[in-house]
Amino acid sequence: MLIHTRKVGPIATNCYIVEDEDSKACLIIDPGDEAEAIIELIGKNKLKPTAIVITHGHWDHVGANQELKETYHLPIMMNRADLFGLKITDSPEPDKNLKENDEVKVGGLIFKVLQTPGHSPGGLSLYSKEENVIFTGDTLFKETYGRVDLPGSSPEAMVFSLKKLLALPHETKVYPGHGRPTTIGGEQNLLLEI
Repeated sequence: MLIHTRKVGPIATNCYIVEDEDSKACLIIDPGDEAEAIIELIGKNKLKPTAIVITHGHWDHVGANQELKETYHLPIMMNRADLFGLKITDSPEPDKNLKENDEVKVGGLIFKVLQTPGHSPGGLSLYSKEENVIFTGDTLFKETYGRVDLPGSSPEAMVFSLKKLLALPHETKVYPGHGRPTTIGGEQNLLLEI
């Protein structure tokens, strides 16, 4: 597996292009803006996109959905509890509603969906036990967690989600929606704060 990271938009959202090296198939996670730059990265690496996965429906994670869907004829996958966020963007509605324990496949890679609300009601994370990685959107960041003072957010749900994430193996590499990667083990002190 190769992970290509492109920071996009005015608040530097991490858009991840997750590549299955054997097939060159790739998954686009949180294309928040700058569709042209994402398309250029995909073309430069000769990748074959199979789907767009949205970790939550906030504007800074969905801004390039329309153009990428039209360019590659891709399904958009997310949890429908965050549809309210799409209404202020030009993003199409999702083609698939992702729920707890669903699987997202790209080439030979399989990601398990973990519902991780708190920052938003439909927040989700993508976890690969085999690859030892998780994409956490705006739930878990390096040394902090997502805001819970926004419409639809919930401090109680965030506590539940963080406990779920921090129970994963400590060596799991965390790829957040903003900022630098971290590990589950490196964020154990967050449990003391919540």
